[in-house]
Formats: sequence, C-alpha cells, structure tokens
Amino acid sequence: MLGTERATRLSKQRTLPNISRGIVDLRWIFQSLFEEHPEANFKVIFWDNSEMRFGKEIEFVVRFKSREAFKRIFADVSLGFGEGYVDGDIEVEGDLRCFMRAGFLIEAMADQDSLKKRCLAALINMRQKNTKKYDRKHIAHHYDICNDFYKLWLGKEMVYSCAYFTNEEDTLEEAQQQKMEICCKKLALKPGERLLDIGCGWGGLLLKAAQKYGINGIGITLSKRQAAFGQQRIKEAGLSDRLKILYLDYRELPKLGKGFDKIVSVGMFEHVGKKNIHDYFSLVRKVLNPGGLFLLHTIGKVVDQPTDSWIKKYIFPGCYIPGLPELFREGFNSRLKFIDLEDLRIHYGRTLDEWHERFENHTTEIKKMFDDRFVRMWRFYLASCSASFWYGNMHVFQLLFSAGARNDLPLTRSWMSLDR
Repeated sequence: MLGTERATRLSKQRTLPNISRGIVDLRWIFQSLFEEHPEANFKVIFWDNSEMRFGKEIEFVVRFKSREAFKRIFADVSLGFGEGYVDGDIEVEGDLRCFMRAGFLIEAMADQDSLKKRCLAALINMRQKNTKKYDRKHIAHHYDICNDFYKLWLGKEMVYSCAYFTNEEDTLEEAQQQKMEICCKKLALKPGERLLDIGCGWGGLLLKAAQKYGINGIGITLSKRQAAFGQQRIKEAGLSDRLKILYLDYRELPKLGKGFDKIVSVGMFEHVGKKNIHDYFSLVRKVLNPGGLFLLHTIGKVVDQPTDSWIKKYIFPGCYIPGLPELFREGFNSRLKFIDLEDLRIHYGRTLDEWHERFENHTTEIKKMFDDRFVRMWRFYLASCSASFWYGNMHVFQLLFSAGARNDLPLTRSWMSLDR
C-alpha cells in the first residue's frame, strides 16, 4: 500500500502475524508515523497480542481489542479513536492526554487540511441545521445534562469557559474570577449601564458585573436548567431588581425592545453555526447602543479548518469552530469597529487540565449518575480538548468591538489589565 522505499525497509525490520495484507499495511503505516519521533514513547498491543514499542520510556499503553477498531482510525482519526475508546474497543493505560499529545505532534495523523477533508467539512456545514428548533435541542443535549454533574468539576462559580491564570499558583476558582474581571474591564463597565450577556450560562459573569460594577443586566440562554439555576443565584444575591436571565434565542433579541450599552458573549459563539455568523454579528450591532462595546470570547482557529468530527457528533452537536479571518470579516460587514484581540490558548489548556483532574476525582459519583460509557466519553472529551489547545490548532480569542469609532479609549492596553 505504501509503495515506498521506507515501506520495504519496514517490512524487513518487522514480521507481523499472518493476517490479511490490508491490515498488515495499516500497521506499517502506523509504525512509520511514530517511529523515530522523539515525542513518541508508548507501546501498542494489538488484538492478536502482537506489540509495537516506540521510544525508550513507555508513558502509556494503547490496546486495540479488535481489528475493526484499528481500521476505523485510518478513516477518521478523531471519530475512529473516540468511538473505539468510548465503546471499550480501544483501551489506554496511563494518561489519555499523553496519547492525544503524541497524535497532535505527528503531522500526518493530525492533518486537517487535505482537500478531501476540507470538501467534506464544507458539505457538513451546508447540511448542518442551526435553526431555533435545532439549536434548542443541541444546547439541551449538552448543558441540560444535570447541574449537579457540572458542580462536581467546574468549581464554585460554575463557569464553563476558559479561565485566566496570572501565575502557576492560581487556583481554578481564582483564575475564573480573574477571567470575569478581565471581561468587565475590557467592557469598561460603569454603574447603571445596561449589560447583555449572550449565552450567560449559570449567571456568574452577570453577578460579578452587578456586584462590583453596579450594572443592570440581562442574560439569555437556551438551557432551561442554566436559566433556572442562574435565576435562583440572582434571587439569593438580592439582585432580582437589577438582573434577570431569560430562556431566549439570540435571534429573538429585538423582542426585548431596548438597546444595551455593553454586550458580552463568552463560550456561546461556537454554537451559532457557520451559516449564521453574519446574522449573529448583525443582531449584536442592532441592539448595541452607539458607542457601545461588544466583547466576544470564543474558541477559534487562526485559519478556517474543519471542526472535530467526534466532538460534533457526541459532545456539541451543531457546533462550528470559526476561523479568525471570518470573525474579523463579519464584524466589519456588520459595521462594528475592531479594537482589541487577545489569545488565551494556554489559559484554556490549563483550564481543561484542571477540569480533567477534578472530573477524574469524581468518577465514582459520575458513574452513579450515568454509566461507565458516559465517563469514558467525557474523559475522552476533556483529554482531547486539553491536547488540542496545548499542541493542536485550537485557540481562545477575546475580540473587542465598538458600535462606531471610539477614539476616547486609553492609548495602551493597561485599562483592561488586572494590574490596573
């Protein structure tokens, strides 16, 4: 299958069991991808107990329990490995994130830029439905699982987005407080201003903005459980006269009838869908008062690339990870003025590692809530996301826009710094 001098050399070096030629070739391909790579330090055990070893120190062991599970990873690395792991056909002994790291560091395995894949991604985006009806189902699929489940590993503030670390000693709770503070500073919030939070989650940022900066705010979400939980937090904080959370689609924002001085959206834009990006920006511009500021916090990529197939199928149906160029383009087309961009990639790698560790510390409770398969699925999700930010092409962008030119802002970025 390889048809290369390297394939001939490999065939002489290793004698594989007497099985079908197609499977033997796939093993040679697998070996050629990882051999002599300095980051590859692991062992593979196949269904017939044959083995391959890479590197000097074994960091983890991968076991393919069936021939079909091995074959599927060559059709789609993410989907094939993810489904095999979740179904128990592939096992990893050791830290799953180490295997993900090795995969990202092997360019041939992590390649997302082939013409075939780009064409397939374009077709999927065309067929993907991000209507009001489907988006409600998509959000409920993930965020309405169970509030008690998220409480186990998100931390006290129930913030399900990238935290902001200032040093190695920061706890997750401290880093999430700092992230919310950074958002408030970039928005230059003032007492009495009207703040809109699109995709407000469980209400943490709204509460922070009201308690420290004296704003009046509305949050919207398509998760009924988030809305109910957030409303209860607002009531307990004695802020019901200044804050409220609505179960509302962003496409229904004009129904609110009033403009907002500031708008923030953290970790929601990934659910908008490629076809709706222009409409999203246009709606934001429509409800943002002249001179108002809009802070968009979203996972993204430097260039337009396919969104991970396993994540779309099992974790975030209907999601689309935007490329940075289309964010700038659609912001410009909607008459928003660009002010600032910050990349929080490493911050999200650390955030995901914190979540992963807390998740692992609570697997006994989570298994009682759901089952073993659910635990494997979410372990794979958190581990693969961690590796994708540390070693892959994933980023977290905070983009600041204004409704019209703002020439009155300070000349340096110090006004949006935690040190201020």
